[in-house]
Amino acid sequence: MPGGFPRGFLLEDEDGVIVGFNGFIPFDYEVDREPVPTLVTTSFFVRERHRSAVLGMLTRQRAYGKTHQIIDGSPSPEMRQLLARLGYAHSGERRQYFFPTARLGGAAARSLLRTAGWSFALPPGAGSVTNDPLALAGATPPRDGRVHRHLGVTTWQWLTRVGSMPRRFFGLLDEAGAPLAYAIGLYKEKAGIKACLLMDYEDFHPEKKGLALLLRALLDDPRAAGLDADTGLILLSLFEADAPDTVPGLRRDSLLYYQLPPPWRDREKAFRPLEGDLPLI
Repeated sequence: MPGGFPRGFLLEDEDGVIVGFNGFIPFDYEVDREPVPTLVTTSFFVRERHRSAVLGMLTRQRAYGKTHQIIDGSPSPEMRQLLARLGYAHSGERRQYFFPTARLGGAAARSLLRTAGWSFALPPGAGSVTNDPLALAGATPPRDGRVHRHLGVTTWQWLTRVGSMPRRFFGLLDEAGAPLAYAIGLYKEKAGIKACLLMDYEDFHPEKKGLALLLRALLDDPRAAGLDADTGLILLSLFEADAPDTVPGLRRDSLLYYQLPPPWRDREKAFRPLEGDLPLI
Protein backbone atom coordinates (compact mmCIF):
# COMPACT_ATOMS: atom_id res chain seq x y z
CA MET A 1 0.00 0.00 0.00
CA PRO A 2 2.28 2.86 -1.21
CA GLY A 3 1.50 6.09 0.63
CA GLY A 4 -0.87 4.18 2.92
CA PHE A 5 -3.53 3.71 0.22
CA PRO A 6 -4.84 0.23 -0.62
CA ARG A 7 -4.50 -0.57 -4.32
CA GLY A 8 -6.90 -3.51 -4.49
CA PHE A 9 -7.48 -7.20 -3.78
CA LEU A 10 -6.28 -10.34 -5.54
CA LEU A 11 -8.39 -13.48 -5.40
CA GLU A 12 -6.49 -16.77 -5.63
CA ASP A 13 -7.79 -20.32 -5.92
CA GLU A 14 -6.53 -23.28 -3.88
CA ASP A 15 -3.55 -23.63 -6.24
CA GLY A 16 -2.48 -20.02 -5.86
CA VAL A 17 -3.70 -19.02 -9.32
CA ILE A 18 -5.14 -15.51 -9.56
CA VAL A 19 -8.83 -15.81 -10.47
CA GLY A 20 -10.09 -12.36 -9.50
CA PHE A 21 -9.05 -8.78 -9.02
CA ASN A 22 -10.56 -5.61 -7.54
CA GLY A 23 -8.47 -2.47 -8.09
CA PHE A 24 -8.50 0.94 -6.40
CA ILE A 25 -7.23 4.34 -7.57
CA PRO A 26 -6.54 6.90 -4.80
CA PHE A 27 -8.00 10.36 -5.46
CA ASP A 28 -7.91 13.64 -3.54
CA TYR A 29 -11.29 15.01 -2.45
CA GLU A 30 -12.16 17.70 0.08
CA VAL A 31 -15.04 19.40 1.85
CA ASP A 32 -14.61 23.03 2.93
CA ARG A 33 -10.81 22.58 2.54
CA GLU A 34 -10.76 19.46 4.74
CA PRO A 35 -9.29 16.39 2.93
CA VAL A 36 -11.57 13.39 2.38
CA PRO A 37 -9.51 10.24 1.61
CA THR A 38 -11.03 8.62 -1.48
CA LEU A 39 -10.69 5.36 -3.40
CA VAL A 40 -12.10 4.93 -6.89
CA THR A 41 -12.80 1.31 -7.80
CA THR A 42 -11.72 -0.08 -11.15
CA SER A 43 -10.95 -3.36 -12.95
CA PHE A 44 -13.30 -5.65 -11.03
CA PHE A 45 -13.06 -9.18 -12.46
CA VAL A 46 -13.77 -12.70 -11.19
CA ARG A 47 -13.60 -15.87 -13.30
CA GLU A 48 -16.92 -17.58 -13.95
CA ARG A 49 -16.37 -20.62 -11.71
CA HIS A 50 -15.49 -18.34 -8.75
CA ARG A 51 -18.47 -15.98 -9.01
CA SER A 52 -19.54 -16.89 -5.48
CA ALA A 53 -16.61 -14.80 -4.22
CA VAL A 54 -17.95 -11.55 -5.73
CA LEU A 55 -20.05 -10.55 -2.71
CA GLY A 56 -17.18 -11.26 -0.34
CA MET A 57 -14.83 -9.05 -2.36
CA LEU A 58 -17.41 -6.26 -2.40
CA THR A 59 -17.88 -6.59 1.35
CA ARG A 60 -14.13 -6.17 1.84
CA GLN A 61 -14.21 -3.18 -0.48
CA ARG A 62 -17.02 -1.63 1.53
CA ALA A 63 -15.04 -2.08 4.76
CA TYR A 64 -12.71 0.67 3.55
CA GLY A 65 -15.75 2.96 3.70
CA LYS A 66 -15.04 3.41 7.41
CA THR A 67 -12.02 5.56 6.52
CA HIS A 68 -12.41 6.43 2.81
CA GLN A 69 -14.98 7.70 0.39
CA ILE A 70 -15.55 4.86 -2.08
CA ILE A 71 -16.64 5.72 -5.64
CA ASP A 72 -17.79 3.08 -8.09
CA GLY A 73 -18.96 3.65 -11.66
CA SER A 74 -19.70 0.13 -12.81
CA PRO A 75 -21.77 -0.17 -16.03
CA SER A 76 -22.89 -3.71 -15.14
CA PRO A 77 -26.58 -3.89 -14.06
CA GLU A 78 -25.77 -6.86 -11.80
CA MET A 79 -22.95 -4.96 -10.09
CA ARG A 80 -25.12 -1.91 -9.62
CA GLN A 81 -27.76 -4.03 -7.90
CA LEU A 82 -25.11 -5.43 -5.58
CA LEU A 83 -23.81 -1.95 -4.76
CA ALA A 84 -27.34 -0.79 -3.88
CA ARG A 85 -27.79 -3.86 -1.65
CA LEU A 86 -24.55 -3.02 0.14
CA GLY A 87 -25.77 0.47 0.97
CA TYR A 88 -24.01 2.55 -1.67
CA ALA A 89 -25.81 5.77 -2.56
CA HIS A 90 -26.56 6.70 -6.17
CA SER A 91 -25.83 10.08 -7.72
CA GLY A 92 -29.22 10.30 -9.38
CA GLU A 93 -29.89 11.29 -12.98
CA ARG A 94 -27.94 13.91 -14.85
CA ARG A 95 -29.51 16.44 -17.20
CA GLN A 96 -27.98 17.05 -20.61
CA TYR A 97 -28.16 20.46 -22.34
CA PHE A 98 -27.41 21.15 -26.00
CA PHE A 99 -25.70 24.21 -27.50
CA PRO A 100 -25.29 24.07 -31.31
CA THR A 101 -22.43 26.09 -32.76
CA ALA A 102 -22.71 28.17 -35.94
CA ARG A 103 -21.94 24.99 -37.94
CA LEU A 104 -25.19 23.45 -36.71
CA GLY A 105 -27.60 26.38 -36.76
CA GLY A 106 -26.11 28.58 -34.04
CA ALA A 107 -28.42 30.97 -32.17
CA ALA A 108 -31.55 29.94 -34.09
CA ALA A 109 -31.05 26.26 -33.26
CA ARG A 110 -30.35 27.10 -29.61
CA SER A 111 -33.60 29.08 -29.47
CA LEU A 112 -35.58 26.07 -30.68
CA LEU A 113 -33.88 23.83 -28.14
CA ARG A 114 -34.74 26.28 -25.35
CA THR A 115 -38.39 26.00 -26.37
CA ALA A 116 -38.12 22.22 -25.96
CA GLY A 117 -36.40 22.59 -22.59
CA TRP A 118 -33.16 21.07 -23.86
CA SER A 119 -31.07 24.22 -23.57
CA PHE A 120 -31.01 27.42 -21.52
CA ALA A 121 -30.28 31.10 -22.12
CA LEU A 122 -26.71 32.31 -21.72
CA PRO A 123 -25.68 35.72 -20.31
CA PRO A 124 -23.76 38.27 -22.40
CA GLY A 125 -20.13 37.29 -22.89
CA ALA A 126 -17.44 38.42 -20.47
CA GLY A 127 -13.89 37.34 -19.76
CA SER A 128 -11.26 35.51 -21.79
CA VAL A 129 -10.72 31.81 -22.42
CA THR A 130 -7.40 30.04 -21.86
CA ASN A 131 -6.44 26.45 -22.65
CA ASP A 132 -3.56 26.50 -20.14
CA PRO A 133 -4.45 25.04 -16.71
CA LEU A 134 -1.55 27.01 -15.19
CA ALA A 135 -3.57 30.20 -15.72
CA LEU A 136 -6.07 28.94 -13.10
CA ALA A 137 -3.47 27.79 -10.57
CA GLY A 138 -4.70 28.44 -7.04
CA ALA A 139 -8.40 28.04 -7.86
CA THR A 140 -10.15 26.02 -5.17
CA PRO A 141 -13.54 24.26 -4.87
CA PRO A 142 -16.37 26.34 -3.39
CA ARG A 143 -16.93 26.16 0.35
CA ASP A 144 -20.52 25.01 0.10
CA GLY A 145 -20.50 22.08 2.53
CA ARG A 146 -20.36 19.53 -0.30
CA VAL A 147 -17.65 16.98 -1.04
CA HIS A 148 -15.68 18.06 -4.13
CA ARG A 149 -12.75 16.59 -5.99
CA HIS A 150 -9.59 18.50 -5.16
CA LEU A 151 -8.69 21.03 -7.85
CA GLY A 152 -5.23 21.75 -9.12
CA VAL A 153 -3.04 22.06 -12.21
CA THR A 154 -1.71 18.49 -11.88
CA THR A 155 -5.25 17.07 -11.70
CA TRP A 156 -6.43 19.11 -14.70
CA GLN A 157 -3.42 18.15 -16.79
CA TRP A 158 -3.96 14.46 -15.98
CA LEU A 159 -7.70 14.57 -16.72
CA THR A 160 -7.00 16.30 -20.04
CA ARG A 161 -4.41 13.83 -21.33
CA VAL A 162 -5.68 10.39 -20.15
CA GLY A 163 -8.35 8.26 -21.81
CA SER A 164 -9.00 7.32 -25.43
CA MET A 165 -11.00 10.36 -26.58
CA PRO A 166 -9.32 13.70 -27.46
CA ARG A 167 -9.81 16.36 -24.79
CA ARG A 168 -9.34 20.07 -24.23
CA PHE A 169 -9.10 22.27 -21.15
CA PHE A 170 -11.09 25.51 -21.18
CA GLY A 171 -10.62 28.10 -18.43
CA LEU A 172 -12.45 31.43 -18.18
CA LEU A 173 -10.76 34.44 -16.54
CA ASP A 174 -12.22 37.86 -15.75
CA GLU A 175 -10.57 41.13 -16.72
CA ALA A 176 -8.34 40.99 -13.63
CA GLY A 177 -7.22 37.43 -14.41
CA ALA A 178 -9.31 35.80 -11.66
CA PRO A 179 -10.88 32.40 -12.51
CA LEU A 180 -14.59 32.35 -13.32
CA ALA A 181 -14.94 28.70 -14.42
CA TYR A 182 -13.20 25.80 -16.08
CA ALA A 183 -14.38 22.80 -18.07
CA ILE A 184 -12.71 19.80 -19.69
CA GLY A 185 -14.33 18.87 -22.98
CA LEU A 186 -14.23 15.43 -24.60
CA TYR A 187 -14.62 15.30 -28.37
CA LYS A 188 -16.89 12.64 -29.79
CA GLU A 189 -18.31 12.18 -33.28
CA LYS A 190 -21.62 10.50 -34.12
CA ALA A 191 -23.71 10.53 -37.30
CA GLY A 192 -21.21 12.94 -38.85
CA ILE A 193 -21.60 15.53 -36.06
CA LYS A 194 -18.63 16.35 -33.88
CA ALA A 195 -19.59 17.24 -30.32
CA CYS A 196 -17.60 18.61 -27.40
CA LEU A 197 -18.95 17.12 -24.15
CA LEU A 198 -18.15 19.23 -21.08
CA MET A 199 -17.72 16.44 -18.54
CA ASP A 200 -15.61 17.96 -15.78
CA TYR A 201 -16.01 21.53 -14.56
CA GLU A 202 -16.28 23.99 -11.70
CA ASP A 203 -17.98 27.36 -11.39
CA PHE A 204 -16.08 30.01 -9.40
CA HIS A 205 -18.39 32.94 -10.19
CA PRO A 206 -19.97 34.44 -7.00
CA GLU A 207 -23.42 34.19 -8.62
CA LYS A 208 -22.73 30.80 -10.27
CA LYS A 209 -22.73 32.27 -13.77
CA GLY A 210 -19.21 31.09 -14.64
CA LEU A 211 -20.12 27.97 -16.63
CA ALA A 212 -22.79 29.84 -18.60
CA LEU A 213 -20.28 32.61 -19.38
CA LEU A 214 -17.73 30.01 -20.48
CA LEU A 215 -20.30 28.45 -22.82
CA ARG A 216 -21.07 31.89 -24.25
CA ALA A 217 -17.37 32.51 -24.91
CA LEU A 218 -16.98 29.11 -26.62
CA LEU A 219 -19.95 29.80 -28.89
CA ASP A 220 -19.19 33.46 -29.65
CA ASP A 221 -15.55 32.95 -30.64
CA PRO A 222 -14.77 29.22 -30.87
CA ARG A 223 -11.46 29.76 -32.64
CA ALA A 224 -10.08 32.09 -29.96
CA ALA A 225 -11.37 29.72 -27.26
CA GLY A 226 -9.51 26.75 -28.74
CA LEU A 227 -12.63 24.79 -29.73
CA ASP A 228 -12.00 22.41 -32.64
CA ALA A 229 -13.08 24.13 -35.86
CA ASP A 230 -15.37 21.30 -36.98
CA THR A 231 -17.32 21.15 -33.69
CA GLY A 232 -21.07 21.33 -34.32
CA LEU A 233 -22.41 20.87 -30.82
CA ILE A 234 -21.42 21.56 -27.21
CA LEU A 235 -23.08 19.37 -24.57
CA LEU A 236 -23.19 20.11 -20.86
CA SER A 237 -24.32 17.53 -18.29
CA LEU A 238 -25.41 18.73 -14.84
CA PHE A 239 -26.64 16.78 -11.85
CA GLU A 240 -29.76 17.80 -9.96
CA ALA A 241 -28.16 20.16 -7.42
CA ASP A 242 -26.41 22.20 -10.13
CA ALA A 243 -29.07 22.11 -12.87
CA PRO A 244 -31.42 25.06 -13.57
CA ASP A 245 -34.70 24.63 -11.70
CA THR A 246 -36.89 25.64 -14.63
CA VAL A 247 -35.08 23.85 -17.49
CA PRO A 248 -35.60 20.07 -17.55
CA GLY A 249 -32.92 19.14 -20.11
CA LEU A 250 -32.65 15.62 -21.49
CA ARG A 251 -32.62 13.07 -18.65
CA ARG A 252 -29.66 10.71 -18.69
CA ASP A 253 -28.80 7.83 -16.39
CA SER A 254 -25.68 7.93 -14.24
CA LEU A 255 -23.53 4.94 -13.31
CA LEU A 256 -22.03 6.69 -10.28
CA TYR A 257 -22.37 4.98 -6.88
CA TYR A 258 -20.57 6.09 -3.74
CA GLN A 259 -20.42 5.96 0.03
CA LEU A 260 -19.02 8.56 2.39
CA PRO A 261 -17.17 7.68 5.60
CA PRO A 262 -17.75 9.20 9.01
CA PRO A 263 -17.55 12.09 9.85
CA TRP A 264 -18.73 13.16 6.36
CA ARG A 265 -21.66 10.79 5.97
CA ASP A 266 -24.22 13.55 6.46
CA ARG A 267 -22.60 15.78 3.82
CA GLU A 268 -23.82 16.16 0.26
CA LYS A 269 -21.56 15.25 -2.62
CA ALA A 270 -20.93 17.36 -5.71
CA PHE A 271 -21.14 15.14 -8.80
CA ARG A 272 -19.35 15.47 -12.12
CA PRO A 273 -19.95 13.29 -15.21
CA LEU A 274 -16.20 12.58 -15.52
CA GLU A 275 -15.88 10.90 -12.13
CA GLY A 276 -14.99 7.49 -10.77
CA ASP A 277 -12.78 5.61 -13.23
CA LEU A 278 -14.49 7.23 -16.25
CA PRO A 279 -11.47 9.49 -16.95
CA LEU A 280 -9.63 6.34 -18.11
CA ILE A 281 -12.18 5.50 -20.83
